[in-house]
Amino acid sequence: MTDAAQLFNASSSIVGYSAGDWSSASENSFETQDLNATATFTFTGTSITVFGTLRSAQNISRPLTYVLDDQSDDTFVYNSSSAAVYASPSLSGGAHTLSIRLASPNTTFSISGGDIGESNVAEGHQRIIAIVVGVLGGAVLLVVICAALLLWYRRRQRNSTPYALGPLQANLPLSKEAFTSPKYSNYGLSFSQSTDSLNVLPVMPRVSVRVPSSESLSINDRDAYTSPPRRKPPRERDRSRLGREVAQSTGAGHGPTAKEAGSEKSSKQKSSNERKDDG
Repeated sequence: MTDAAQLFNASSSIVGYSAGDWSSASENSFETQDLNATATFTFTGTSITVFGTLRSAQNISRPLTYVLDDQSDDTFVYNSSSAAVYASPSLSGGAHTLSIRLASPNTTFSISGGDIGESNVAEGHQRIIAIVVGVLGGAVLLVVICAALLLWYRRRQRNSTPYALGPLQANLPLSKEAFTSPKYSNYGLSFSQSTDSLNVLPVMPRVSVRVPSSESLSINDRDAYTSPPRRKPPRERDRSRLGREVAQSTGAGHGPTAKEAGSEKSSKQKSSNERKDDG
């Protein structure tokens, strides 16, 4: 933090003079020749400097005495070549009191003004605010960058996750035409396979199903794949049906069996022989 100077003149309200000892030398200057005449400065700041002059016929090393905050201050040594009749050391911020007393006879002491060093609190506050804002801004930026990197990493990991193949499903043709017509590939069969993430299903081995093409089949196999079942002619169907009916009637007992037919023939022949003997 830097110190800012607050100027004041001899007639300022921060300066008090002992009664009857001071006179106005000019518009902004007061002087005295009375021994022990005192000027008191009440101020708030971190330092104070008083400007004035000393004119004396005697060479005295300490023509003035100083009391700063109720304590004698011997740190300042007056130099006639300087415009300052007093300059305080650095002080803590706050209210302070300075008293200057004329200690040399036959000496004219005048005060024209001075300055008060003040701590630039506003500038310090602004600097602190700027530091806090910078730190917070950097932290927010760091959080945003980390969030962006995390989002990018998760998206990349999700996009690069392999997928396992689910079970293979064979879909049968829905019509006879789809199975027999050459315009349908794989004889109307279609295959589908689901994909599932590795996080859900374990990796399944790939299953390959090969359906023979019509070119790789023999003539008989091709006919078996592509040709519909052969139907018998109507006459042949009637003969087959008649044969089945006769077989069914014979097996069910509707006609004589072979043994019965032989017995009947033997009886008829015996009767014929008996008729011949009688004749």
